[in-house]
Amino acid sequence: MTEVDEKSDKTQAASGESIAVVVLAGGLGTRMRSRIPKELHPLAGRPLITYVLEATQSVPATQRILVVSPAKTELRLLLPEGWEVVVQAEPLGTAHALAQALPSLRAEVSWVLLVFGDHPLLTAQDLERLRTAALAKRPLAAVLTTVLPDAGAYGRIRRDRAGRVQAVVEARDDQQTYSGSVEVVSGATVYWRPWLEQVLPRVPRSASGEYYHTALVALAVASQHPTEPVITVAAPPETALGVNDRVDLARAEALLRQRIVQEHQRAGVTIVDPVTTWIEPGVEIEADVRIEPFTILRGRTRIASGSCIGPQAVVHDSVIGPECVVIASVLEGVTLGARVHVGPYSHLRPGTVVEDDVHIGNFAELKNAHIGCQTRIGHVSYVGDAEIGARVNIGAGAVTCNFDGVAKHRTIIEDDAFIGSDTMLVAPVRVGRGARTGAGSVVTKDVQPGATVVGVPARPIGSRHVRRGEETGA
Repeated sequence: MTEVDEKSDKTQAASGESIAVVVLAGGLGTRMRSRIPKELHPLAGRPLITYVLEATQSVPATQRILVVSPAKTELRLLLPEGWEVVVQAEPLGTAHALAQALPSLRAEVSWVLLVFGDHPLLTAQDLERLRTAALAKRPLAAVLTTVLPDAGAYGRIRRDRAGRVQAVVEARDDQQTYSGSVEVVSGATVYWRPWLEQVLPRVPRSASGEYYHTALVALAVASQHPTEPVITVAAPPETALGVNDRVDLARAEALLRQRIVQEHQRAGVTIVDPVTTWIEPGVEIEADVRIEPFTILRGRTRIASGSCIGPQAVVHDSVIGPECVVIASVLEGVTLGARVHVGPYSHLRPGTVVEDDVHIGNFAELKNAHIGCQTRIGHVSYVGDAEIGARVNIGAGAVTCNFDGVAKHRTIIEDDAFIGSDTMLVAPVRVGRGARTGAGSVVTKDVQPGATVVGVPARPIGSRHVRRGEETGA
């Protein structure tokens, strides 16, 4: 928790308006047909529940509680600092789960914000509007709702002719026929704590044997509260999307990807085809970057201004400098300098650092390699566990033979060297500054600066003394 959060929480507690966040993640999630808890299924590269935790983390709350089943205690590993965990021993419904959290509430808490752990499209803005409305109007319950053309399995809001909320009807109990859109609950609700503790034991048991928190709305309406007992706050339709099965998961993924793409577009990024572009939440892209179709950007990737990525590029946990071009290639854990060209069809693996103005052509693979500025690796080469200097030419089919069957070894190629096509560099080996290898050479020993080696195994055929910009040789 930040210093600002702590001050906000203390101010809230002092004013008697402190709020506790309770996230429910106790359901068994049987419709996912998975051994993995529903809330841990990946959504745009991150566990589903992390989006909920992130949204609630922005609420200036005095206390934060996660309610889990005994089979889901591993969820605690994802919790930010300061969260508490309560275990719901039996899966008896959302009202029962909420009841398990009440004994853990601190004395100063006067409001409870209930959120479901399987609603990843809830935003911090949605929750802040709900909280603000509750504190301003002081109802017994403030419900976040939305309007859907098809209510599906969501609880439906019932209003009287004056527009006042009367109840929430669960889908299985709803006998009404609809001719248009339906107002449904999103799952996020703010309750006044003194009233909640009093009436929660009175929630009736449903026909399925569970206790639903939505029954609290009718109990609030029946109370003698001096102000409007139940208010609603409208939210976008995707807010209500709960993930119950893999169809819902895919729908949430599509909506989340659309949201992320639009955020980047509004920040000045050109995304040619949003439908075929996948960008995970942690990716940072500067203005005036162009993303071509069928590109996937994952993890902690950062892309600087002026670069063009794609089409068909996959970039994961990589840093791409300004004015780079990456075409139909895979980058994992890579750092590119400025004006680097990669691809098509190359694979840059973890630990690779490429300096400015480097060209890496088609069908090249680099792993744990440092490539100096203005070096060219044209095509069909493998450079692994290597230190390549500046202005080096790596010919087609060149390979650093870094693995002897037991251990990896390093290849060093100094500035201005020329590596001929189909050269095998058997590590550990060093090629000196300005040295050259003939086509098809197998280099098993260090090559002296300025020397030319050829053959199998490679041997010197003369001497070369190279200065920058001039050559002399025998």
